Amino acid sequence: MQNLQSLLQSHPPAKPTPQPTSAPPLITGYTLQVPILMYHYIGNNPNPADKARYALSVTPDKFGEQMKYIKENGYQTISLDTLYSYLSLKKPLPSKMIILTFDDGYIDFYYNAFPILQQYGFSATEFIITGFVGKSAYLTWDQIRKMESSHLIDFEAHTIDHPFLPTLPAASVEKELKESKQTLEKELGVPVNFLAYPYGATNHFVEQEVHQAGFMGAVGTWYGKTQALSIIYDMPRIRVSNSFDMQTFAGLL
Repeated sequence: MQNLQSLLQSHPPAKPTPQPTSAPPLITGYTLQVPILMYHYIGNNPNPADKARYALSVTPDKFGEQMKYIKENGYQTISLDTLYSYLSLKKPLPSKMIILTFDDGYIDFYYNAFPILQQYGFSATEFIITGFVGKSAYLTWDQIRKMESSHLIDFEAHTIDHPFLPTLPAASVEKELKESKQTLEKELGVPVNFLAYPYGATNHFVEQEVHQAGFMGAVGTWYGKTQALSIIYDMPRIRVSNSFDMQTFAGLL
């Protein structure tokens, strides 16, 4: 059996992100200002030459400093379900609400991020690629269930295989969406209401399919803090990079 250090460093090289071609969606109607922070790896980059991995990584020490800053400056974490409820009811949220999200289901979330989130009592959402669960460097179902039972972590869908959805045939889009949702709900016994688009890539057809698959909303990767029902199927997020110092991080909020 691999030791912990080997597991945490055995990720394949990160792939450069394909760039979605569509412009950011138009925001209309009732809005709330809620930053949704986006993380990927919470760990040290084992290969300095892997620039894509570096851009998607935040070291455990730096992540701990960021969570300490959030706590000491009066921020509170909420879930995507809570955001959806307040938007639907057109109710104002208290100030300093943020949402923490993590993409791909890497095993370093369990060893490096989850203990820090527990320390501060912060909730978070992890988007799971269901076809990768249990593979080297990815979370296992036992780890996912343990974290879900803490009532701090929501596990939502990130498709089966992490494809570029706008380029897939319609039947494949439907399969990626529906089966990832169904697998998570079967394994965890809880509703799965949200999706993260692989690479942030979507279009009108994909968003229609997300709605038809039973999701209440979805998150993209375009920058913004303004949330609204008009963009509930492509909500903006703010990517957190290892290159950010604390002043830069504070400015994101």
